[in-house]
Amino acid sequence: MNFADKLRKLRTEKELTQEQLAQETGITRRSVIKYELGEARPHSGTNKKLADFFGIDPEILADDNAGLPQISGLDECYIEEIRGKYGDGAARGMAELFEANAAFFAGGNVPQEEKDKFITAMKQTYLRCREEAEARYGSEYVRTEEEKM
Repeated sequence: MNFADKLRKLRTEKELTQEQLAQETGITRRSVIKYELGEARPHSGTNKKLADFFGIDPEILADDNAGLPQISGLDECYIEEIRGKYGDGAARGMAELFEANAAFFAGGNVPQEEKDKFITAMKQTYLRCREEAEARYGSEYVRTEEEKM
């Protein structure tokens, strides 16, 4: 997938207009249009701005031979389950979380050992937040459906 197609796909997945993407990234609308038409490619600094905005590695965005990270079928099923239980907003947040993490793990310059540390830190953050929620709202709030049975 070439740069133009990737940029268009990423922008439309976030439900942004070209103008909104330009405003969010500090890039001119005219440049966004040229990028999406394949008439121009951004210099490395602008490519990094765009990649950072979309939460992907700049190399993935710049390399026409690299595909965008995809959410797996299992992730999609989970997202739909969340949508059914908690609504579109929760599902959208979960999808963004999966997409951002898939992009991070798909490649780039970060060694696998550092990615493993990231997962450990995320788990620790989750457990700390769960403990704080239990302290604030009580154990009924944080217990899973299986734990309640």
